[in-house]
Amino acid sequence: MKLTHSWKKLCCLAVAAASISGMALAASPQATYEEAARNMAAHPQGSYTLKLGLKMPFIGEGAIVNNIDVQERPFVIQSQAKTTGFAATTLQKAPEGKAYAVQNGKKLDVYYNHEGDDKSWEKKSYDLKDSKPLADYLTASHNVLAGVKTVTAAGGNDYNVVFDAAHIYSPADQALWKKNGMTDEQIRVTAKVLQGLQQCGDLSTVVTIDPATKRISRISLPLTDQLRSLALTLVDEYGRSDADKAVAQSFIKLSEVSLTIDCTALPQGTTLTVPEKVIKAAK
Repeated sequence: MKLTHSWKKLCCLAVAAASISGMALAASPQATYEEAARNMAAHPQGSYTLKLGLKMPFIGEGAIVNNIDVQERPFVIQSQAKTTGFAATTLQKAPEGKAYAVQNGKKLDVYYNHEGDDKSWEKKSYDLKDSKPLADYLTASHNVLAGVKTVTAAGGNDYNVVFDAAHIYSPADQALWKKNGMTDEQIRVTAKVLQGLQQCGDLSTVVTIDPATKRISRISLPLTDQLRSLALTLVDEYGRSDADKAVAQSFIKLSEVSLTIDCTALPQGTTLTVPEKVIKAAK
């Protein structure tokens, strides 16, 4: 009996020790987020879908959706934006159409089309530091926690991540955006959007992390003042007329607003290139 009791006691102690060890080895929410964010920074290749959705009383639903595909080698970005629902009739200059960015030696060539046809293509080229493949500069050494105030578990594979408003935008960011190929108009609108978000305070997000790939699979923002600010800015920039803007903005203040960013792998076998007809049509 004593021997049996001793074995039982030993087994209980072993189980307890294993449990305690497992708890000690489990990554903290911040460490889990940091690892996933570093993986995304080092290898951004994938397909990203950004969706700003609005649900307006008496009018219905609408959205601005931007699909962005990123290929690391050779470095190519393909972007296509569209509006759906009431947004398609409320906004006249919304960033619809397609765009491409491709490394060309020591240049980054950007092709964009806001007209929705295959003829109205424009091209801008930006100087790079050298002809070294851009993918070679992608590393996991970035401080991905810069601007992150807190990371807490939200259940399942979700984490609440709060970003410090002070880090959302800085005037110095514009030089980096220009270097990365953004047009002057894109820089102006982006700065206006981020300044509006910054004025609303810290940004709360829900980040979903795939435990198998240790990558971020979704980022979502709950209904916040920041999202309303973003929607109001877009209407101010792209509304059809002052009267339409006033009506749309009054409804937005009463609307449900959501923003999601879904991140998935590029479909197997995908090879991104700039179509020859785009290159020939670009001015």
